[in-house]
Amino acid sequence: MVRASPMSSHKRGMPAFPEPDPTTSPPCPFLLPEIHLRALTRWIHGEPLLAVVLWGGVYPAARFGVRYIPVLSFAFLRLLLAAAFLVALWVPRRRSVPRRLFGLLLNAGVAQGVFQFLAIASLHWTTAGEAAILFAVSPILTAGWVALRGREHLDARRWGGLLTGLVGVGLVVQGARGVDWSHAFGDLLALCAAGGWVWFSLAISPIVGSLGMWQATGWVVGIAALLLAPLAFLEGAPEAWWGSVPWAGWGGLVYAAAAGGVVANALWGQSMHKLGARQTMVYGYLEPVSAIVIAAIILGESLRAIQAVGALFTLIGVWLASDSGVASRKR
Repeated sequence: MVRASPMSSHKRGMPAFPEPDPTTSPPCPFLLPEIHLRALTRWIHGEPLLAVVLWGGVYPAARFGVRYIPVLSFAFLRLLLAAAFLVALWVPRRRSVPRRLFGLLLNAGVAQGVFQFLAIASLHWTTAGEAAILFAVSPILTAGWVALRGREHLDARRWGGLLTGLVGVGLVVQGARGVDWSHAFGDLLALCAAGGWVWFSLAISPIVGSLGMWQATGWVVGIAALLLAPLAFLEGAPEAWWGSVPWAGWGGLVYAAAAGGVVANALWGQSMHKLGARQTMVYGYLEPVSAIVIAAIILGESLRAIQAVGALFTLIGVWLASDSGVASRKR
């Protein structure tokens, strides 16, 4: 038997149901999750989000690893593994290296080695969350450096970002002093590591333009590994530490080298190409948040109240100081 439509029922004297107006009627409740999902996917992009999550995992992974692996040895092995992965990526499309780049490569390699040592050493003394917050001030340090060198004129908004970020850093470090001085020392090392990252970023920029991202990074990471090799050997020679490292410790090392050093960079580069710098860089502010959440889950770490306030000030300062939409006048 065929079921009568509302219009045919009306012809038999039955009340008719008006046709819904698509411009005024609410959507079907069963379609709401799909509609919300489509709306989310318009402004949440998988590549940069996964990249910052992977980078956030590097901090607790490295902090766990240095419990069993000496600092210099961890930094050296991480660089060595990352260099091996990077070489496999750029060898098929390698370019010849001009002689004029030799000095620049050495400078960038030294900067990368210094950054890796300071970063891993800071994680030996302080928490993963605090280190991630303090590493995030590198855009503030970069803005301050270019202002001191006279390369850019900072407007009121960027100066406000510098001051706000410095207040946040002070609160984070001040909160660490309530724990112990060695903890605060680790925070200072993390700040120095942020400065090392600025040095490395400025040093590698002209090399990437000539060799491409993967080959430039591969050369620089390899040079940094060679520079740290003798120091790591002297550090590890007195005792055979490698025999007492659990599988989880080796896993932290491999994760820090492969997932954080290669996969995340690949996702970030793909996002920069597809979405552009402005949309991609916004996700960078989530890296400290990702590190704090992962460290809380894996290592049971937490921030003190004053440090949480400092973290908020720091992220606001970074956003103000590094906002690409703020006009800057080059001299």
